[in-house]
Amino acid sequence: MSTSVSSQAGRASARRAWLVCLGCGLALFTVMGLGINAFTVYQPYLLELEHFTNAQGSWITTARSLFGMLSMATADALCRRYGLRRVIVSGLGCFVFSYFLFGAAHSFLSYCAAAVFSGLAYGYGGMVPLTLVISRWFQDRRGFALGLMAAGTGISTILAPPLLTAAIQNAGLRFAFWAEGLFGLALTLLVLLLIRDRPEDVGLAPYTTGATSVKAAPRESSQTRLPPPALWWAAVAAAFFTGGPCGPGFSHLSVLYTAEGYPSGTVALLISYFGIILMISKVLYGTLSDALGSRAANYVTYGAGILGLCLCCLASIPSVPLAAAACTFTALGMPLSSVSLSVWAGDFSRGADYDRLVKWLSTSYMLGALVTGPVPGILADRFGSYVPAYLLFLASLVCSMALIQGVYYKLGVGKRPSKS
Repeated sequence: MSTSVSSQAGRASARRAWLVCLGCGLALFTVMGLGINAFTVYQPYLLELEHFTNAQGSWITTARSLFGMLSMATADALCRRYGLRRVIVSGLGCFVFSYFLFGAAHSFLSYCAAAVFSGLAYGYGGMVPLTLVISRWFQDRRGFALGLMAAGTGISTILAPPLLTAAIQNAGLRFAFWAEGLFGLALTLLVLLLIRDRPEDVGLAPYTTGATSVKAAPRESSQTRLPPPALWWAAVAAAFFTGGPCGPGFSHLSVLYTAEGYPSGTVALLISYFGIILMISKVLYGTLSDALGSRAANYVTYGAGILGLCLCCLASIPSVPLAAAACTFTALGMPLSSVSLSVWAGDFSRGADYDRLVKWLSTSYMLGALVTGPVPGILADRFGSYVPAYLLFLASLVCSMALIQGVYYKLGVGKRPSKS
């Protein structure tokens, strides 16, 4: 009888945990997928219709990165005080407000003001609080759950570009902004229904497969002490160097190819295709991390991202297949902006320090995106091309890989799990 009750409780925990994962995925779909990734569709139109310079277009995303970084730095403190669910929903509310402001904007400064709230949405409704929700609900298969949650950003990147391009061309820029804000409001209500801070709040236990997690064993043994400060800061620096390639590097893809003469319809299809690979890549990283260890997952992801940026540097060659290949490999490297940071934090930290390291890695990533945010526009105005910026992003990603893999080898974590 007790076995039957325990089995029923386990199934209830599993069902609710995956529903919570769905809610987290919808939240990330909104604040990162629609708020960050899909914004690339708007950028060429801002330059064309609002007559902004390349540098002004980059400064709008820089304002977003600045307040994204500040909100990430304070997100964990607010979550401890007010609860994860409240902070996440407030972040989604910032997203809705930001897109209504974008729709009403008539000047460069008003666009920057709207971008501020988009940044707050990313910090309070994004990876930092959502990762903490997943860590509380999933004892096993956490890497897969994180990857599945982050795949929501890929779905929005698939669907949004052709829809937004059609809306802008047929109904205007402001209509597209307002429509996205209304859609975000509906998603906010759905997330509010699905997410709970912890399983204990609804009388459940964290999800577990019932088997001993082979990946957890090394982490437990490494929990006798924190990583040395030099290695801790090397990991933070690796996240910083990832910020440019995965932040402005992605958000300027549309203007990179538009500036090289690709039609807007072709660019929208490329970004949608990017979203398909992005969705797959985030689930793939989590699966590889659980099955082969984080070191192997890092090598695969960094290698793909580096190859993708190399191909982006060839954007001046008028070839759609080459551009599609660039999008393929760049998207395969994009888990470094989200899932990887959470996995690194789990590998490097003790349970009590997990929240803190997630915050530091995410904040450092956003700082990297902030510092490099204006660079593509400035270099494009100077050299007439975005390619020099992508050469810089390529060098940055190589530095990040060297740092993070060095930390993994020094700490002796992230190895392939044993079968025993």
